[in-house]
Amino acid sequence: MALSTAKRLYDTKRFAAVRIVQETYDEDENSSRERVIFETTIADRENRAAKQTQVNTTPKVDRSERHPLRKRPRVEAPVVEKKGPSLWLLLLLLGVIVAGGFGLLLFLQSL
Repeated sequence: MALSTAKRLYDTKRFAAVRIVQETYDEDENSSRERVIFETTIADRENRAAKQTQVNTTPKVDRSERHPLRKRPRVEAPVVEKKGPSLWLLLLLLGVIVAGGFGLLLFLQSL
């Protein structure tokens, strides 16, 4: 069923690749194994082969001689020059407008 579904999905041309992976769990060893049953692209096969050769040729790292990590230099944020009026100037202008409006209301009420 999974194989026919994978082929149908790949035939719709909506997916670049389709892969079916069988996972087998061993309760005694508390581990699992994966095995590719079906894959649709040659690139998948080449990538898996390259990964296998990389795993087989990668030397083991001696963890007893680890060096401390180097800290990256701290980069200060660039100073941005402000354009336009400052916040205090805008608040002062707002206060003048409110006071003028309040004064105008008092003047109109006295008439």
